[in-house]
Amino acid sequence: MFLIKKSIMKELHFLLNKGNYNQAVCLAVSICLLVSIISPARADSTITSGTNVRVSAGTTLVNIGSLTIKSGGAISNLGTVNVSGNLDNQNVSSTDLGVGTFLLNGAALQNVNGKNTFGNLTISNSSGVSLNGNTIVNGVLSLTNGRVTLGANNLLLGTSASVAGSPSSSSMVVATGAGEFRKSFSAAGSFTYPVGDNTGTAEYTPVTLVFTGGSYGSGNYAGVNLVNAQYPGSPATGSFLNRYWGVTQSGITGFSCSATFQYLLADVSGTESQIYCVRLLPTSVAYFSAANLGLHQLSATGLTALGTFTGSQTRADKNLNLTVFLEGLYNGGGTMRKAQNDVGNQFPGTTADQITVELHNASSYSTIVYSPVNVNLSTTGTATAIIPGIHSGSYYVTIKHRNSLSTSTALPLSFASGPVAYNFDAPAKAYGSNMLMMSDGRWVIFGGDVNQDFIVDGGDMSIVENDAANAVSGYLPDDCNGDGLIDGGDMSVVENDAAIAAGAINP
Repeated sequence: MFLIKKSIMKELHFLLNKGNYNQAVCLAVSICLLVSIISPARADSTITSGTNVRVSAGTTLVNIGSLTIKSGGAISNLGTVNVSGNLDNQNVSSTDLGVGTFLLNGAALQNVNGKNTFGNLTISNSSGVSLNGNTIVNGVLSLTNGRVTLGANNLLLGTSASVAGSPSSSSMVVATGAGEFRKSFSAAGSFTYPVGDNTGTAEYTPVTLVFTGGSYGSGNYAGVNLVNAQYPGSPATGSFLNRYWGVTQSGITGFSCSATFQYLLADVSGTESQIYCVRLLPTSVAYFSAANLGLHQLSATGLTALGTFTGSQTRADKNLNLTVFLEGLYNGGGTMRKAQNDVGNQFPGTTADQITVELHNASSYSTIVYSPVNVNLSTTGTATAIIPGIHSGSYYVTIKHRNSLSTSTALPLSFASGPVAYNFDAPAKAYGSNMLMMSDGRWVIFGGDVNQDFIVDGGDMSIVENDAANAVSGYLPDDCNGDGLIDGGDMSVVENDAAIAAGAINP
């Protein structure tokens, strides 16, 4: 139900007295669409297609039910709109609801549906608010009472936006799904993300980022979400936190950043004094300061890349020792040629070429836990990748190369202790038995995937043919046999593998 303040009626009288009849009629129609004083059964309000409702500055509209904005409808809020039920914006594109304040103050859980841009948003509902669409706040997000749950949706605060209220376990943003709480920056500065989880017991574990220097492009943001659990695959023994945070950024370059992560004593497994702040992804694992035992905080300084952070005791690295041969470089007798460029060997010493090694979650292959790149592969087919000690689970190991088919271990390998050794010396060692036997009985991984689309076919042939016709040379993906020249030798590799429809087979 909308209760209209006297200021609206005064405005209507003013328009009539001035002879502005068309404007007066429009205002009267808007009032008729909005006002419902007959019974609570008709408390829900709808803004129909083609209707644009304007709430003037200094005016408050109170709706004791749900407010629906039909596709093609709009509301321009310059004052305050109180909503006690759901807010359902059915417009497909993101909708600017005005620079005023929306107050969500229902007694039951309120759903905010659609893509909404608010001026100010105040949460005052102990039962909480669920965001069911990507949401932007450009003014003040007031966390007065109640939790805001993001789920798979993002909540973005604009460059001038701020947070008010007293964030706590009962007044915070629950960011435990795929969605992130994001903040845009116009320049270097700091922001505290009032986030936490509601997994069993509601827990407030905010993150503070302090950016110094850098460039802040249009549409930039730094985002945070978290999980109230031990990081998957990390050692189940020793000292660690049962909590980790994902911190991402977009459009911020050349920055340096420090980060502080608040945890609870209940998150600690083992001995708190043994725990250090550690970044696990996306770059190499890096350890930072020891946990602050008085404040129960982790901190990392001098960050030039963000990622996934948690707390763990320091652990020794492990060697992953691999043996694998590449079809294109295989020379017979258990040796490979050295990859060439325009003037000679591409790599010094006994390095034939370089590969990328990926550790994939055993139960969710699409999740890459760790991935060292530019790992030297010797002429005898051996390579050693350094795996941080915190990764102690079981993982599929996948080998990638600039023009070879992605090839994985037949089963997950345990990294509970090190070193770990694996030899791709038989088809049973590769997932799907996806290997090729050479004339001397050795097994190699398929070459010829020039465009890295996981299959050897006409697309790869086209690239090789075009460069061969132009006598292109160098260390290139379509140099399948590694001799530094694109010619018939490379086409032979592609044609042979395409003829048998060779393609990647991964878990």
